[in-house]
Parts: sequence; C-alpha cells; structure tokens
Amino acid sequence: MTKHKKIIWLTSILAVAVIAYYFTMQNNSLAKGGKQFGGELRLAIKSNCASLNPLAANTLDHHRVQQLIFEPLIKPANNQRGWNYLLAKKITVLSDKKTVRISLRKNVRFAPDTCFRLASDELTAADVAFSLSLACANIKQTEPNAYFAGLIVGGTAFYQHQENPLLKKVKGIRIVDDYLLEIKLTAPYNHFIQLLGSPSFGIMSLQAAKYYKSLFYKRPVGTGPFQLHHSDRNKAEFRSNKNYWRRDVHGNQLPYMDKVILKYGVSGAEAQKLFLQDKLDLLFDLPVDDLQEAFGTLNDAKSGKNPLHEVYIKNAAKIHFLQFDCTKTPFNNPALRKAFALAIDTKTICDEMLKGEGLPLNGYFIPASHGGLNAAKRNAIRSFEESVVDAQKALAQAGYNSKNPLPIIYLYVGAAKNTLAYRWCSSVAQMLRKNLSVNIVLRTEEPKGSLKNALWRSGWIGDYAGAESYLRLFYSGAQKPIFFKNHKVDALYLAALLAQNEKKKQYAERLCEKEILVQNAFLPIYTEGFILLNQLHLRGLVLNQVGLIDYAQLYIKELKTN
Repeated sequence: MTKHKKIIWLTSILAVAVIAYYFTMQNNSLAKGGKQFGGELRLAIKSNCASLNPLAANTLDHHRVQQLIFEPLIKPANNQRGWNYLLAKKITVLSDKKTVRISLRKNVRFAPDTCFRLASDELTAADVAFSLSLACANIKQTEPNAYFAGLIVGGTAFYQHQENPLLKKVKGIRIVDDYLLEIKLTAPYNHFIQLLGSPSFGIMSLQAAKYYKSLFYKRPVGTGPFQLHHSDRNKAEFRSNKNYWRRDVHGNQLPYMDKVILKYGVSGAEAQKLFLQDKLDLLFDLPVDDLQEAFGTLNDAKSGKNPLHEVYIKNAAKIHFLQFDCTKTPFNNPALRKAFALAIDTKTICDEMLKGEGLPLNGYFIPASHGGLNAAKRNAIRSFEESVVDAQKALAQAGYNSKNPLPIIYLYVGAAKNTLAYRWCSSVAQMLRKNLSVNIVLRTEEPKGSLKNALWRSGWIGDYAGAESYLRLFYSGAQKPIFFKNHKVDALYLAALLAQNEKKKQYAERLCEKEILVQNAFLPIYTEGFILLNQLHLRGLVLNQVGLIDYAQLYIKELKTN
C-alpha cells in the first residue's frame, strides 16, 4: 500500500469512528418516549443553607431539597385514599386496627457510598425501623416530635428517656424479616398511614448512621434520585444516584438528569433576576403581586428579550393566617379574639392586596385539596358593616373601651416592608385601628420566644394528604409550646382520628374545623395556590398537592428552532 493510500485509509477509518462515536453519544442521550438524558437542573432557595436531615427542618424549602436524597414509604396522590406506594410495596392494617404491617419493595438500594464497602446497600426493614425510631427520639439533631412518638407503643417512653436509636428501637416496632415489619399503635389511629407520606419521614440508612456516627447528619445517604456530591456556604451540587431503583413507563432508568445545582441565600428578587437571565430553571413560590410581571416577561420572551418560560399554577393548598397565644393575656379572652376576627375584611384583602389571586378564608381553613369539606359550603350573606358592629360589641364584652383600652399590640410580620406579606399585614392593622381603635404596631422581624400582646404572621401547607395535617395545628397534644388548648377541639380531633369509617371521620373533621373557628384560635386570612415559573426547556414538571416535585421525572429538552 502506497503512503498516499495508507493516509486516505487511516483518514477514512478515523472519520467513520468519529461519526460512530457521535451517533452513539446522541443515542445515549435520547430516551424512549421522546425524553432526554443528561443536563443539569439549576435551583435556588432563600435559606442560607439547607438541612439535609428530613427530621430537622419542617419547611417547604428544606423538604424540596431533602427529597432529592430521601424518599418516604408512600407519596401523596390525587386518588381516593390520598397516596400511592413508594418504598413500601404494601401496607396492611390488621383486624385489631392497631397493628400496621409494612412490606417493602425488594432490590431498592441506597446511593453508592463508602459506608457500604463491607455491608449491603439494599433497603431493609432495619432501615425503616431505625428511621421511625429516630423520629420518636428526643435528640438535638432532630426536631422533637413527642406527638409522633405517642402514636407508637413504647414511643413516649423512648422519647422521654432520650433513647439512642442506634442502640435500640421503639418497643412497638417489630422487624419480621428483611422486607417486613409491624408497628403497634397506641390506639386505632386512621391517619397513621397518611402520616408516613410526609417528607419528614424520608427513610435513612442504619448502616450509614453506624459508619459516620456524629457526622451522619452531614453525610446524607438515601434511596432518592440524587446524592450530595459537594456543598459549601453558597451552593450544593447533587449527582444522579447510579443505584436508583425507579424506571419510567417506557422503561427508561431514572433520573434523566445528571446533576442538580442548588444556590443558597437567594432572595425572591434576586431569584427572579437570575431566572430571567436563564441562570435558574425553576422559580418557586412566585408572589401573587408578581404575576402580572411574570406574564409580561412571557410576552417579552416571545419577542426575544428574555428566555422562553411558562407560569405553572397549582390549586390552592397554602393557608396564610395571623396567630396569637391564646394562653396569655389579652388573647386568652375569647371575646377579644372574636372581636379581632370580625373586624378583618378578608375579601377586601384578597380583592385589593392580592389582586383577586387569593381566596378569602371565611368559615373554613382546610383547602378542598386536603379533604376540606366546609370549604364547599357557602356562608350566609352578611355585610362586613354588620360584622364590624358585632366586633365592637365583642370588644366591649371583653372589657375594653375608651376608659380601659387595649395595651399596644405588636404584629410581627417576619418580612421586609416592600413585600406582599408586609402589605397585607399592614392592611389588617389598618382595619383593626379603624374598626376597634386598636393601637397596633408592625414589626418586620420574626417573633422570638414567648410573646405578650402580640400577633404574628404564619402560614401552613399540609405536608401529607388529609384534613388532619391542618387540624393537628390546634390539637394541644401536638403543640410545643402550647398556644391554644380547648377540650372540645381536642376531643373532636381525637374523635376524627379514631373514627372507624370515612363518613364518621369526615363528620368529626368538619365539626373540629368549625369549633376551631368558633373559638377563634387564630385569624385565617387567605389561601392560595402554588405559583412557579419554569424555563420551557425544562420538561416533565408535575407539582403535587403538598408543593413537591418529582425530580426524577424532570428532563431538559431544548426547543426546536426553524
């Protein structure tokens, strides 16, 4: 072969190899069903850091990060029972109504980690027993949960004695075999299974806890679609879990994406700016007063001024309210709480402050998406002017008048003056000043410690399916510290938990919700949906009723341009 021909031959071979490699890589990035493998997801949260211990922080921000790594036994779903299986294969309540039998999926593995070098990485009943015992523990690394501990036989003693879940498990949790365990409840609670769907009960590895010991909470190891690769003060990087057990309906291995980049300490305004610069793929919890701007920027996107994106809105699940300590003066006076409740026009707040996006909470506070039944009932038509007259009568009944005025009331907003939260709180304050002559002062800071003469802004999203996740806020046995205690409310709450059929359960839940409102245990203002912005190249986005996303199903697929 001549030198010239040899060069041509080698060049041809190289060209074929390059083409083959190119198409191989292209095929590897393509998934069945039009999905796409690879790429990274860019997120941001307001918190300065994210706790990766699901039992340490119970905020939506933190849950959205934790679910990258950890998975609970079941997950919320829009079906009659409100959940679907996840790590659990089957859950059965035995005939005594107090024994819950949990059967696990087989061949579910924890993410690759050094701790499994000489041990199995498969999820077993021992991991579940450890995780549930940890939830009953009274240790500094977790949020104390005496309420949950009280549901399981031996849980209260485990909590009170500050037992170490590495050394022993709760008495009422019995491991039958590697994939089966039984839990003995202290009473026939009908909500226990739904409770297991909370992201707080993401299953952790017993082997990782033994291996890392005091560093366990900084080295999270779960069965979720991603695992922590690196973290510093400003951001964290998560890589896909190569052991992940789930596949999509087409048989594709999940997750689709290679990595997730999470930025810490990003304010709402900064996050919007980064999103419009195409430096974030998702913008969580867009305030309703920014909706018009969001749609405006969508029009700008069509003209090429910023990246193409869309607004994603999920039905109402979040409730916003004002809270007070009903165990201390002056709000231990039911008549005063009634006066405050009647003096606030929530419809005006929604129409004017929220621009029609929020729904006023009048006569209910449990969203229909979480089993709220009172929400479907219309209240009798009554003018706000009539309510104000009744509010003034209630104030007089409470013993306050021009000669005996209320002390200065402080409203802790926990938000800056230029925020929507501050504006609607300011509107509430104006109504109380005008209608009851209350001397009320707004504070931007969060409330700290036990407060007298104070209101504070709060909010809640039920973190698992069911009305109970809202009613529990006002059950004295679940509060720490106690801010509201009423024997009738407690009795109705327990009646709902112990009801042995759905009809009786719903009836008790409805009565409990009504009694909480009759007692004016808090001041419900409005409910709103989840509002997200996502770049159009981000596909597979589905938000569930508790505000969480299935990150394993997200994928990047750029728009085709002509």
